[in-house]
Amino acid sequence: MRRSGAPESGERETEERVSNPWRIAALTGDRRQVRRIGCRSPAAFRESQRKPVGVTIDNLSTHGCAVRNAGSQVVGARCWIALPSLESWEARIAWSSDTHHGLAFSRPMHRAVAEMFIARRNGRLPWGAAD
Repeated sequence: MRRSGAPESGERETEERVSNPWRIAALTGDRRQVRRIGCRSPAAFRESQRKPVGVTIDNLSTHGCAVRNAGSQVVGARCWIALPSLESWEARIAWSSDTHHGLAFSRPMHRAVAEMFIARRNGRLPWGAAD
């Protein structure tokens, strides 16, 4: 039974897409569901059973990031990325091209954490202040 004034399922999804600037509209043709924001930052990358190596973050989203300088990687391999002042995030290699790799986080980063990190690195968010 629908409560008076409560949005229906489709309405909630539309409200979420409008109120969440991370969401990408399905019409854009991008296979990703969330935006990746350009964000240059040093980080530590670690493969399973290996020591961390320094990498550069090229972009970040709540669901993953792109890194450079991690050497060759195997798609699907388990790894961890440690961003400055944040805990390590478990991820899998989603794609790999020479020394440029896309990581898919095992669990999404909270929107507020990603926005804080990007704002500290870039000086602002692309859609204005975090709400």
